Amino acid sequence: MTAASSRRAVEARPSVVRRRVGLTALAVGCLLTASCKPQIKLVPAGGTFTIGGKPAGNITLQFMPEYAKPDAASGAKGAGGGPTSYATTDAEGRFTLRTYDNRDGAVPGPHLVTAVDLDEERPAQGKERTRPPRLDSKYSMGAYAIRVSVEEGKPLTIDVPPPAR
Repeated sequence: MTAASSRRAVEARPSVVRRRVGLTALAVGCLLTASCKPQIKLVPAGGTFTIGGKPAGNITLQFMPEYAKPDAASGAKGAGGGPTSYATTDAEGRFTLRTYDNRDGAVPGPHLVTAVDLDEERPAQGKERTRPPRLDSKYSMGAYAIRVSVEEGKPLTIDVPPPAR
């Protein structure tokens, strides 16, 4: 290495150090703010789930925020999106929503809700059920999801009809 190239390498080093310090500061800043993107507003949310008016315990509910369509008149985009929330009902059908990243609540606005009965009998292939299902399995599919609107301070009441026999 010649004296000139050695001198250029030494002179270039401070800019490399400054760049690394800057990138490190940016990374630490992102970690301290938990993320570089804005946090989505959540509101406390919960309520009751019933089947044919009777409280239904041990039902898992999944609340998926709907993307609102743009307003036809103004073209403005509506609210929507955000994390999915979930809950499992207690014996009285009550539930309190949490997000999958363990935050309390749900995104305010319209949601599609799927429901799965954790107590449903699932016999082995070729075996018959010994008791009828209490929740129609269609509610576990997005195409038949229940539509609700989550609003701050307003408890949710979800009632679905019992399955046809």
